[in-house]
Amino acid sequence: MAKRTNNPTPNVFVPGLSAEKLAELRARIAEFAALTGAPVWENAPTTDAELFQRVLDAVVAELREKAKQKTPPKVARPLSPVKERLLEAAVEIKQNPDAVERAFMARQLVQCTLPHKDPGDVPIWTRTNGLLTLVISPYRDRKTRKALYPYGSIPRLLMFWIVTEATQKRSRRIKLGSSLDAFMRKIGLNPRTGGGKRGDAQRLHEQMERLCRAIISFEDDRGVRGSAWRDMQVAPDGELWWNPTRSMQDNLWDSWIELGEKFFAAITAAPVPVDLRALRALKRSPLALDLYALMTYTAFSATKKRMARTIPWEGLHGQMGGDYAELRDFKKKLLLALRKVQLAYPALRVETTSAGLVIHPCAPAIPANV
Repeated sequence: MAKRTNNPTPNVFVPGLSAEKLAELRARIAEFAALTGAPVWENAPTTDAELFQRVLDAVVAELREKAKQKTPPKVARPLSPVKERLLEAAVEIKQNPDAVERAFMARQLVQCTLPHKDPGDVPIWTRTNGLLTLVISPYRDRKTRKALYPYGSIPRLLMFWIVTEATQKRSRRIKLGSSLDAFMRKIGLNPRTGGGKRGDAQRLHEQMERLCRAIISFEDDRGVRGSAWRDMQVAPDGELWWNPTRSMQDNLWDSWIELGEKFFAAITAAPVPVDLRALRALKRSPLALDLYALMTYTAFSATKKRMARTIPWEGLHGQMGGDYAELRDFKKKLLLALRKVQLAYPALRVETTSAGLVIHPCAPAIPANV
C-alpha cells in the first residue's frame, strides 16, 4: 500500500490565480479527498489519480470562467488607413481577378532595387544580386552640388508608371499630363495631402527630377572572364511646369520627359507585368513594393518551369536589403512586408524556411487572358 505524505493537499500552482483563489482550490481538493476517501498522495492508484485530475480540471475551469466574467470585453480598434486599403485591395483582387489594371516594371529593377532611404552625399550607390549590379550616379544640385538620389516609394511608383507608358505606347516621349493632380492620381498618390514639404505633391515633384536626371548603370561582372556594362541617363530631356503648392491648377503647357534611348530599350525588353491595384495598396512601403514585384516575377517563373524556387535570405538581403546592416533585422522587416504582399496577391503560394523564401507554382498575378 502506498504511503501517505504528511501534507494530504498538494501544493497546487495555477498561473494567473490569486492567493485567495488558490486557498479555495486547495480547500475544495481536501474536501473532495475527505468525502470520497480518495487518497491524495504522490503515488496514488491510477483510478484515484484520474479522479483527482478530473476534479482539479473542473475547479480550474470554474475559476477561470468566473475570471472571464469579471474582465470587460476588449473594444476593437478601428483599422488604420493603410490596413483598410490593403484589405479592400485584397477583397477586390480576390473577387475580381480578371479586372486587372495592368502595369509593368523593368526586369532589371526587380532583380536590383532602388534605395529605400536617402544614401546621402556619396559619389555613387550600388546594389548587387548575383552577377548583376545596379549603380546609380546621382543628379547634383547646381547650387549646392549635393547628391540628390531617388529613394523611397515615390520613385518606385514613378518607375512603374514610366515603364508602363513606355511599354504600352512604344514611345520614348512620355506626356505627364497638364495637371499634377491628375498625374498623381494615376500613380496612386493623394494630391490633397497639401503642398508642404511632406505633401505628396512636393515629394513627387522633387523625386521626379531626382529619378529622371540620374544615371543608372547595369553591370555584369564575370571576374576573370570579363564584364559588361550599360550606362544610361533615365530622361536626358524633359519639361516640368508644375507648381507643387497649387496641384489643382492646370498649367498652360504639358509637362513631358523623353527617355534615353538605351534606357528605353532596357526597360521595355521583357518587362514584368503587375497589377496596379496592388501597387496602390502597397504604395507607402518601398520594401513591400519591391517584394511584390519580385514575388510576381518569381511565381510566374516557378509556374512556367513547374517547380518551386527558393530565394536565400542572403540573396534577398543583397537584392533589396542594402539599407539594413544586419540580416536578422532585414528578415523581420521582410516578413512584415510579405504579409502585406500576400494580401495584395491572394493566389501567391510562398513559405518561409530557414534557407529562405520558397515560391511554389501558382496562379499569376496577371491572368494570361487579360
